[in-house]
Amino acid sequence: MKTLEQVLVRLLIWIPLGHSMQTAPRIITLLETVDVLLDHNATFICEVESRPPALITWTKNNHPIMYYDTRYLTREQGQMLVIPHVRESDNGEYCCLANNGIGEPAKSCGALQLKMKPQIKQQPRNLTLVITSKAVLPCFTLGNPKPEITWLKDNNPVKLSDSITILDSGALKIHNIQKEDAGQYRCVAKNSFGLALSKPVTIEVQAPARILRAPKEKRVPSGSQITLECNATGIPIPAITWLENGNTISGASVDETIVGDVILSVLRVTVVKHALYTCMASNRHSGGANTVKATAGVAVAGMADTAAFVCE
Repeated sequence: MKTLEQVLVRLLIWIPLGHSMQTAPRIITLLETVDVLLDHNATFICEVESRPPALITWTKNNHPIMYYDTRYLTREQGQMLVIPHVRESDNGEYCCLANNGIGEPAKSCGALQLKMKPQIKQQPRNLTLVITSKAVLPCFTLGNPKPEITWLKDNNPVKLSDSITILDSGALKIHNIQKEDAGQYRCVAKNSFGLALSKPVTIEVQAPARILRAPKEKRVPSGSQITLECNATGIPIPAITWLENGNTISGASVDETIVGDVILSVLRVTVVKHALYTCMASNRHSGGANTVKATAGVAVAGMADTAAFVCE
């Protein structure tokens, strides 16, 4: 038969041992920031050490995640939270809380950051512009991290300068467009998760008609056949019309040759009296119609009138 002293000794031994089996919950795997791509799965792990086992609950941005919420999956007795097919609204702070009624509940938090391959949301468009005007090609992008924007011209990197810049929005701006700026352009958006290319677009540069070589005045005998030359340029290439004293010429021939964006026109006509011959170069561009003229006087030898030369 046990004495009272023996019973007391056993209680003194077992009571502390019983209490030592119960411990407040401790999170041994802390939550971390989770980077995940759009439509991929995100997983948070909150490994808990607890006696007795703790009840583990989760919050998003300080709002409880209910066990019946089908947006989330919990596994491993609540120690794992899975968010399938992540979308933009899933961004935020997630916390796990472990409570077994002993001591303070344990808590750990981590963030979900949606990472996104670059997407081009606003495509550039074809442009037709007059020389010396301003061009802006938009390229509005999405992505996380924020994409780096570069541009290609005819599949080669665009060389930036004082007159060619990339705006904060990603748009390419050409401040004083020249003929050599014509070509095919593409926007390139790149981050650590991938890259995106815009559709190719074309900048067409137009130029008003301009006379490069005006006809020259002449003095010839009556009845002579003369040739007058007039060269003009422009984009589109101008059309050249010849006038005699302001009227359409009859009985004359005109030969034309196009070299690059220059038109060479040669008038052959027989003269019997003084006359003014006008070379008129015209084209139509995005800024409207444009006409320039150059006039040369042809004098017939022996007549008193003098020839004149005018370039407008």
